[in-house]
Amino acid sequence: MTLLRRERLVSFMHSNINHKLIMVSAGAGYGKTSLLVDYAHDADLPVCWYSLDSADNQVSTFIQYLVASIRRRFPGFGQKVLSALADFSGPAEDIEPFVRLLLDEIQQSVDDYFVLILDDFHEVLESEPVNALVDGLLRYLPEHCHMIIASRAIPRRLTLTRLAAREEIVGLGVRQLKFTRDEISQVLALRGMTEMTDEQLDALALRSEGWITAILLAAQTRWTDTIRSILELSGTLDNVFGYLAREVLTAQPQHVQSFLLGSSVLQEMSPPLCDALLQIDDSAQILRSLSEQGLFTSEISNASGWYQYHQLFREFLLTRLEEEMPALYRDLCLREARLMANQGHWAWAIDGYIAAGAFEDAAGAIEIIAQDYFDAGQGAAIKEWIDSLPPHVLDEHPRLMLFRARVSTELGEYAEAEQMLEPAYRLYVERGSEIGAARVLIQWAIVQRLQERYQDAVDSCHTVLRTASEGDDPSSHIKAYQNLGICYQILGDAARGQQEMRRALELAQAYGDTLNAAFIAHDLGNSLYIEGAVEEARRYLHQALLHWRKVGNPGDLAMTLQGLGVIHHHQGEYAEAQNRYEESLERARNIQDRRLEAYALLNMGDLHRDQGHLDQALSLYQEAFDVASSVGQSGLMIYILAAQGDVHRLQRDVALSRQTLTEALDQSERQGLEEPIGLCHLAFGALALQESDLTSARKHLETAQSLLERVGMERDIGRVHLQMALLALCQGDREAIRAHLSRIGEIAAELGTEQFIIAEGAGAIPLLESISEFRIAGLDATRIRAQIEGLFPSVVVEPQLRVVRPNAELELLGLDGGQVIYQGRVVREFESSVARTMAFLLAEHPAGLPKERIADLLWQDVSQARAESLFHSTMYRLRKALDKRVIILEGGVYRLNPRIVHRYDVQDFESLIRLGQGSDPAAHLARMNAIDLYRTDYLEFCDSPWCYDIRQALQHDMIQILTREAEYLCSRSQIQQAETLYLRVLALDEFDERAHRGVMWCRAKLGDPSGAARQYRECTRIIADEMGLSPHPDTTTLYTLIHGGQLPASPR
Repeated sequence: MTLLRRERLVSFMHSNINHKLIMVSAGAGYGKTSLLVDYAHDADLPVCWYSLDSADNQVSTFIQYLVASIRRRFPGFGQKVLSALADFSGPAEDIEPFVRLLLDEIQQSVDDYFVLILDDFHEVLESEPVNALVDGLLRYLPEHCHMIIASRAIPRRLTLTRLAAREEIVGLGVRQLKFTRDEISQVLALRGMTEMTDEQLDALALRSEGWITAILLAAQTRWTDTIRSILELSGTLDNVFGYLAREVLTAQPQHVQSFLLGSSVLQEMSPPLCDALLQIDDSAQILRSLSEQGLFTSEISNASGWYQYHQLFREFLLTRLEEEMPALYRDLCLREARLMANQGHWAWAIDGYIAAGAFEDAAGAIEIIAQDYFDAGQGAAIKEWIDSLPPHVLDEHPRLMLFRARVSTELGEYAEAEQMLEPAYRLYVERGSEIGAARVLIQWAIVQRLQERYQDAVDSCHTVLRTASEGDDPSSHIKAYQNLGICYQILGDAARGQQEMRRALELAQAYGDTLNAAFIAHDLGNSLYIEGAVEEARRYLHQALLHWRKVGNPGDLAMTLQGLGVIHHHQGEYAEAQNRYEESLERARNIQDRRLEAYALLNMGDLHRDQGHLDQALSLYQEAFDVASSVGQSGLMIYILAAQGDVHRLQRDVALSRQTLTEALDQSERQGLEEPIGLCHLAFGALALQESDLTSARKHLETAQSLLERVGMERDIGRVHLQMALLALCQGDREAIRAHLSRIGEIAAELGTEQFIIAEGAGAIPLLESISEFRIAGLDATRIRAQIEGLFPSVVVEPQLRVVRPNAELELLGLDGGQVIYQGRVVREFESSVARTMAFLLAEHPAGLPKERIADLLWQDVSQARAESLFHSTMYRLRKALDKRVIILEGGVYRLNPRIVHRYDVQDFESLIRLGQGSDPAAHLARMNAIDLYRTDYLEFCDSPWCYDIRQALQHDMIQILTREAEYLCSRSQIQQAETLYLRVLALDEFDERAHRGVMWCRAKLGDPSGAARQYRECTRIIADEMGLSPHPDTTTLYTLIHGGQLPASPR
């Protein structure tokens, strides 16, 4: 209403959102709704908005709209309530069952900290049942739900005294809401009125008591004595409207009154538009006269000849027109819609047609803009418009049925999509439209593919290619080839799949179809990566990603983010992969795409498996399985089962691994899916190898190799050869070992990574000696060992000394990927990374921190008030993810509950660092345990300054302890293990010349002077490229000694 953001009031809302109720009460025109809009836009938590009107006095209506308002942010909410409401036959006063149902649904269906706004509550002040219902909700409102009520009068039927006694309510009244002199000055300045003196502003603020609507209306009139007249009115909008009716509208000649009422259906006016709408010829004169008189009519500054009414004035005019002349209102809406259509303002035209009941015209207009809206990701608008059409109208528009099916497909509602596609196809065939029928068949093929009916999808695409002409309908041909490519890829014919996709991409580019080119680039990128063409795949995926970010399509963006995440993951770029997967998961959940959500969870599970976080991987796989099951993705469920079985193998749980893999293999064979069949045989072969059943291992691995080579899964073929090399090692077959390792080297070189070897962890260690012995091209045994031991520190040595509290109920593992374990379960349900970070911040400050200090450390870049709002929602999420009793508030500070035994691995690490300063065996064990604890840098996902400082300090300690332990191992002639630790130092700090010298010394000691020379050259390159310097003299001296055959007694 005012265009002025009132920071002092928005800050108040943020600072007090932890209260159960914020009551905003003042007469009309004090900016209540504007304030709530500003707060809702500013809030970093879900806001559910319910604007009431007089029809909501009926409690059944109130409940329906209350559910609808919450449903907009939480779609799973309210079904039980609505079902009970439909079956309810009792008196309106019997609201207790609905209070209980609503509270239960909030507890069960809403898992986020949120705000419910009830605006214009004065509309239901006299409704006893509605007030009783709201009162009941307030009495038992869960801690994650907070209510804001805006009303022109205090709701006396609510027992607010009880809330006040419990300090659960704060309020804003007229005293706080009235506009100050400075705010009035700012509002008037926004409207170009800067000529008022300070004395005039003081007088206006005093005499108006900050009632801004009266001031605005007075300022619009420019009459000399109107300000005083308006300020004498009592503060309700009805009075203002009454004033407008008496003093403005009825004071005009009849033809001007008619003009004002009729033209109010237009949001913006020009003389030609008004002439056409009202069928007159003097609009220019009337508009000019209205503007000159200041009768709430202003010329739009950046559009010469265009005018608009003051918002409240237009609202008054429209209300009067619709109430007093409904037939004329509908007629003018229809005329306005046609005029908007002629000018290309299609969204306004469609709304006008629907308001006028001209549904056939609306259908035609929707057909014109549906494609543009769909391409821009505005399917919700298409759905709303189409669903507003009566069935008899929709039945004559197969193109609208097709677009409605496309929207349903995007939402994963495949059965609903097919219900639209079937009559649309029949209508096109009856009308002899080959193009229309082809486009319906293409969409049907997409639905079939997503339902995993791949052969049906292939058949539908071939039908399109046979019956539709490429020249007449290139789009259908492009999508047919694209869909065929995806299907053939899934069915195991990668070469045919890529051939079809390249054909689709060529057609899309030839016809300038950038949207489909982006889709195809995504699919082709995924296909090429599977074959090992990493850089080409990355290029295609980035091409798609650029397009999605440009057009703002969240579903397709989430899809491509996952493709890039997989590449980062398989290249060993784990932090980048995690970021891609998390963004994809967030976007999939935002648009409620359960299929994409399941894929994101599966990929995140794979990422954790390859980092050795097996429990986290299983948790993610189970979540992915549940989501995939909810949308009937049986093929995806098979992949998840196979992945679960392989993790059980890595955990040495033979019985559970075999059981899970058997189930996955049976289902894969029933559906004829070669890739998951191959993955199951690979896992079975590795499992048999662990049990020394070499015959069974060979049988499974050979089957896996045949199947995976047929579908072109290069990375997984590499994994097969890894297991077959281990099998050959068990059998003592040196030539087979060499052959399989050579093939692994070729695949690693092709993929540009050894990650698939490193992910096997300790299982790959026995092959490293053979890699060195046979000098396998493309593989570096030392680098592989260092990376394995970086991810799986227990490979270096089995720890024997632990500084760990026994029976810790809560574990905070900042040095192990930021894991939080509560009562033996890895906790993932934080809903935001900041909630997880807050737990570690409190662990860093065991004595506790006040709310303001926590907010300052976690949200430095936002206002203090907004930070406090974020604090309350984040604290709720943290307590919800763990347990209410884990975080306590005592003496004004928040802290971890000392009565709950907890372990913070940073404290353990620092204790071990202190114990590891000596040179005796106990110090050695302490160092090895410290190294075992440091699995990742501290809270890699957190970029807050406080976290960065701790991360740097811990990394420095880790470098020192690695160096000290490497020197200790050198003194004990454990040279290879020492080299590995020096390499881990370089992984943390490539400029550490002590570590470079350590690697040089170890290699020379192991009889590899050329390896020492390579390390010296690498050190020289790094120092020169990054710092423009030469190596330290000690480094050069050591190189000279090694080159001359003189090795010092130690690397120091």
